[in-house]
Amino acid sequence: MKIAKILSAAAACAVAATALAVSASAELTVAENPASNLSSATGMWMLKIYVPSENIDLGIDLAKIEGIRFTFTAAEPEWFEGNTGGGIVSSCGPVSITPADHNWASANWWGIVDEDLELDTHDEGSPVQTVKVGDYTYSATMMLDDSTCIYADEVMASPDGYVQIAFQEWGSDMSAITVTSMELLDASGNAFVSFDGNGNMTSGAPSAPSAPSAPSEPSDTTPTTPSTSTGDKGSPDTGVAGVAAAVGVAALAAGAVVLTKKRK
Repeated sequence: MKIAKILSAAAACAVAATALAVSASAELTVAENPASNLSSATGMWMLKIYVPSENIDLGIDLAKIEGIRFTFTAAEPEWFEGNTGGGIVSSCGPVSITPADHNWASANWWGIVDEDLELDTHDEGSPVQTVKVGDYTYSATMMLDDSTCIYADEVMASPDGYVQIAFQEWGSDMSAITVTSMELLDASGNAFVSFDGNGNMTSGAPSAPSAPSAPSEPSDTTPTTPSTSTGDKGSPDTGVAGVAAAVGVAALAAGAVVLTKKRK
C-alpha cells in the first residue's frame, strides 16, 4: 500500500473516532429561538422567571410554586437507549436573605422506563422519577421540599432577589434529548404556568419577559450557575465531559458493533 493511502486511512480512522466519541455522550439540544430570559446550552436549559435587577418579572405568584415538571424527548430516536440523566434545579436568592444552599438547589433523575422499547434504565433511588408521556417522550417532576423550596417573600422583598429554574443533562446516551416544555406546579401537582422549549410562556401569568440588562460583575447577590463539569452524575454542577471520554473510548473499541445497533 502506498504511503498516501496509509495516511488517508489513518486520517479517516481519526475522524471516525472523533465522531463516535462525540455521539456517545448525551446532551441537550440548544433552543432554536430562545426567549431573552432563557439560557440554553448542551448541558443545561435555564429559565429566569424573576430577576428584577434585570427587568425580568413574569407576573408569576412565586409563593404558589410547589413543583416543577420538565418534558423532554429523544432528538435521535434511532439511537436512543435510555441512558440519560441529570437534575432539576430550583434556584433563589440572594444568599443574604435565603439559605446559601438554595442558590442552586437540585434533585437528580436518572433513566426511563419504556415498555414499548423494552427499556428500563431508571434508578429507583433517584429523588426524581421519569414517566413516559409519548413516543420517545418523558416527563420528570420535582415536588419542592425544605431543601428545594423557593423563599418567595424574602426574594420579592429584596431588589436583588431572583428565581431561576433549570434542567441539566449529563447522561451517556447516543441520542441528545430536547426540552419540549417546563411547567410550574401548585401544591396539588397541577400546572398553573407553562413554557415551551424556547422558554416562551404558553399559559399562566399574562406578563412577558422584559429584555435583560447588560451582565454585571458577579457578586454574592448575583444568581450563579455551574461553571465547570466534573463528570459526576450526582452533582448539579456536573456536565457530560467525564462520561463522554469513557463512553467514547468504549464506542471506538466496539465501533462496528455500536453502528449495527441503529434502529431501522
